[in-house]
Amino acid sequence: MQLPRATTSTACLRAFVETARWQSFTRAAETLCLTQSAVSKQVQLLEQQVGVRLLRRAPQGLSLTPAGSAYLAHASEALATLAEGEARARQLAGSEEAGGSVELSASPAFAAHWLIPLLPQFVAVAPSTRLLLRPRLPDFTPATERFDLEIRLGRGRWPDAQATYLLGREMALVASPKLLAGRSIRRAEDLSGLPLLQRAQRGYGWDEWAESAAPDWDRSQSPELLFEGFSVLIPAVIAGCGLAVCPLFLVLDALERGELVRPLGECVTGSSAYYAVIAAGAGRNSAREQLLEWLLSQAQATSDRVARLLAA
Repeated sequence: MQLPRATTSTACLRAFVETARWQSFTRAAETLCLTQSAVSKQVQLLEQQVGVRLLRRAPQGLSLTPAGSAYLAHASEALATLAEGEARARQLAGSEEAGGSVELSASPAFAAHWLIPLLPQFVAVAPSTRLLLRPRLPDFTPATERFDLEIRLGRGRWPDAQATYLLGREMALVASPKLLAGRSIRRAEDLSGLPLLQRAQRGYGWDEWAESAAPDWDRSQSPELLFEGFSVLIPAVIAGCGLAVCPLFLVLDALERGELVRPLGECVTGSSAYYAVIAAGAGRNSAREQLLEWLLSQAQATSDRVARLLAA
């Protein structure tokens, strides 16, 4: 007679998920406040219970097997579902207020120039939600990191993920009024010789903007300055260091305050934008859904402000 397979424990699942996340027993042990040996044994026990090898152990480090990659999505969803159920049970028993936790990643510029100024409103509507905001550059998020919700910059198509458009399709040339003082600006050629500020990452590039707004402009005589991201590029534009192509929502406050102007008055629809992204296989998370709904409402309000700016 075949004996029933042992039930997988949540401790084993957590040990596997954290080990897969960090690809390290040591880092997983630090996260779980356990010893490295304990985490390794729990993962081994899980492999015995599942009946397949989930991790490759090699001198250069750990990696997921194909079976481990497939199992990881289900393990993560199972843990998330259990956490949601536990929180709901405590809420119904009166031992805990409604709430939850959300781990959110966003670029420093998106966080500083748009999200953080609005966060007091989210805290007001969801006071019991624990929000952990982690800044990550769009092109440099390690593949092993997993977040409940990510704000990504791109074209809205990522494998194994669901993306919802937020903001950023509208981009324009912006500059400080003091940089343009004494110049009569009627066309792009009138800007020749001024420094051009460029992001190091993909998206919102001069070539894409010029193709639509100034196809005949010769920029070869203008010096170029390279910046790591909008978090440092936007302050440089405001300081008068040069011209830049920016998504309008990130510089909307500066435009409304008069710190920046659109010398040509144009608006170009770019190929890149900011999206709220949830990894495929992510478990249910009511706090994440509440945050996403709030983000979408705030994005719509900002889009309305951008439309009013362009109509003025």
